[in-house]
Amino acid sequence: TSPAMSVTAGAYTKLQLLVPGETAAPGSATGKTGTPSAQTAAIALTLTVNAVDADWNLVSAADNVGITSSDTNLTPPANAALVGGTQTFSITFKTAGSRTLTASDLTGANGTQTANTSPAMSVTAGAYTKLQLLVPGETAAPGSATGKTGTPSAQTAAIALTLTVNAVDANWNFVSGVTDTVGITSSDANLTPPANAALVAGTQTFSVTFKTAGSRTLTASDLTSVNGTQTANTSPA
Repeated sequence: TSPAMSVTAGAYTKLQLLVPGETAAPGSATGKTGTPSAQTAAIALTLTVNAVDADWNLVSAADNVGITSSDTNLTPPANAALVGGTQTFSITFKTAGSRTLTASDLTGANGTQTANTSPAMSVTAGAYTKLQLLVPGETAAPGSATGKTGTPSAQTAAIALTLTVNAVDANWNFVSGVTDTVGITSSDANLTPPANAALVAGTQTFSVTFKTAGSRTLTASDLTSVNGTQTANTSPA
C-alpha cells in the first residue's frame, strides 16, 4: 500500500445544485446522493450551489450565480457570488406540480462552466385559504397573481350560465379534499341564487340565470368554514 497522497480538485468546469433531500458525493457518477424531498407552495426552501470539477469535487470560485425555475410564477432570488466555491439561496415555489430549479454561472471567465438543473420536485398546494370563482370566459391559472386568465364573456338575461368554484391556497393552487358548503350571491338583486352545495374534492359547479340587464357580478362564499377565515371571491363585472 502506498503512502497517502494528496489529491486536489481539478479545474472548475460546472455547477452543482443541491436541493433538500440531496447530499454532495464528490467523485461519484452523479456527484450526489438522496432524492429531492416534496415541497409545499408558498413555503421557502434552501438550496446549495457549488463550483465543482469534472468529477463533482468542490472548487474554490467566486463567480456570480443565478437561479431560474420551471415554475414561471416563482420570483427568483437575487444573483449572488460564490464564497469559497459555494452559496445558498432561498426560494419559494408558487405553483403546484412537478418543478425543477437551474443554477447558472453568470460571470465565468471562459463561459464554459456548465449549468446544473435539479431533478423534478413534487410541489403540493398549501393550506386552503380562499375560494376561486370562475365564470364563462375565465380559466384557472394556478400560481399566477390573479389565479386565472381570460375575460368574462357577455351574458344574456334569462339564459343560464355555469360557474365553477374551487378551494385554493394563497397562490390559487387547487386544494382537493375540501368539502365545505358554498353559497352564491349576485349584484343582480332579482337573480334567484342556486341552492347552496358542498364542494366535492375541492370543487363544485353552479348554474345561475341573470334576470336584470346591466353590469353584474357573482360572489362565492364558504358557509361552513371551521375557522371562518376562508376568503370569499367575487367575479369581475
